[in-house]
Amino acid sequence: MNDPRLWFGPKRLGWGISPRTWEGWALTGLIVATCIILKRAT
Repeated sequence: MNDPRLWFGPKRLGWGISPRTWEGWALTGLIVATCIILKRAT
């Protein structure tokens, strides 16, 4: 379980970071889904 891959890494163009592994994409999807659910609840 000692996997050295980073979930997020630098973008190829522009500023910031972007998902690099399926775990990073899953976390990004979870954050987006949470924001959508919270927005609909208000």
